[in-house]
Amino acid sequence: MASDKTEGIKEELKGMINKGIGSITGNEEKKLEGEAQITEGDNRKDLGDQRENAEKGKTDPGNPSNL
Repeated sequence: MASDKTEGIKEELKGMINKGIGSITGNEEKKLEGEAQITEGDNRKDLGDQRENAEKGKTDPGNPSNL
Protein backbone atom coordinates (compact mmCIF):
# COMPACT_ATOMS: atom_id res chain seq x y z
CA MET A 1 0.00 0.00 0.00
CA ALA A 2 1.49 3.26 -1.07
CA SER A 3 -0.18 5.15 1.77
CA ASP A 4 1.60 3.01 4.39
CA LYS A 5 4.93 3.71 2.76
CA THR A 6 4.18 7.43 2.49
CA GLU A 7 3.00 7.69 6.07
CA GLY A 8 6.06 5.74 7.20
CA ILE A 9 8.40 8.13 5.43
CA LYS A 10 6.60 11.14 6.91
CA GLU A 11 6.82 9.64 10.41
CA GLU A 12 10.53 8.95 9.94
CA LEU A 13 11.15 12.54 8.85
CA LYS A 14 9.28 13.90 11.87
CA GLY A 15 11.39 11.61 14.02
CA MET A 16 14.64 12.81 12.49
CA ILE A 17 13.62 16.42 13.10
CA ASN A 18 12.61 15.74 16.71
CA LYS A 19 15.78 13.75 17.37
CA GLY A 20 17.89 16.56 15.93
CA ILE A 21 16.09 19.21 17.97
CA GLY A 22 16.47 17.08 21.10
CA SER A 23 20.18 16.63 20.44
CA ILE A 24 20.78 20.32 19.82
CA THR A 25 18.78 21.52 22.82
CA GLY A 26 19.83 18.73 25.14
CA ASN A 27 16.20 17.65 25.55
CA GLU A 28 16.52 13.91 26.10
CA GLU A 29 12.75 13.37 26.01
CA LYS A 30 12.46 14.99 22.56
CA LYS A 31 15.42 12.95 21.33
CA LEU A 32 13.83 9.70 22.51
CA GLU A 33 10.50 10.71 20.99
CA GLY A 34 12.28 11.20 17.67
CA GLU A 35 13.95 7.81 17.88
CA ALA A 36 10.57 6.18 18.54
CA GLN A 37 9.05 7.99 15.56
CA ILE A 38 11.89 6.83 13.32
CA THR A 39 11.31 3.23 14.39
CA GLU A 40 7.55 3.55 13.94
CA GLY A 41 8.00 5.03 10.47
CA ASP A 42 10.38 2.28 9.44
CA ASN A 43 7.93 -0.36 10.67
CA ARG A 44 5.10 1.29 8.76
CA LYS A 45 7.16 1.28 5.55
CA ASP A 46 7.90 -2.41 6.08
CA LEU A 47 4.18 -3.06 6.55
CA GLY A 48 3.50 -1.34 3.24
CA ASP A 49 6.14 -3.47 1.54
CA GLN A 50 4.68 -6.66 3.00
CA ARG A 51 1.15 -5.75 1.95
CA GLU A 52 2.39 -4.93 -1.54
CA ASN A 53 4.22 -8.25 -1.77
CA ALA A 54 1.15 -10.12 -0.51
CA GLU A 55 -0.99 -8.44 -3.16
CA LYS A 56 1.52 -9.50 -5.80
CA GLY A 57 1.18 -13.09 -4.58
CA LYS A 58 4.69 -13.48 -3.22
CA THR A 59 5.21 -16.70 -1.23
CA ASP A 60 6.97 -14.91 1.65
CA PRO A 61 5.71 -11.30 1.70
CA GLY A 62 7.93 -10.37 4.67
CA ASN A 63 11.13 -11.26 2.83
CA PRO A 64 12.75 -8.11 1.40
CA SER A 65 14.38 -10.13 -1.39
CA ASN A 66 10.91 -10.55 -2.93
CA LEU A 67 10.86 -6.92 -4.03
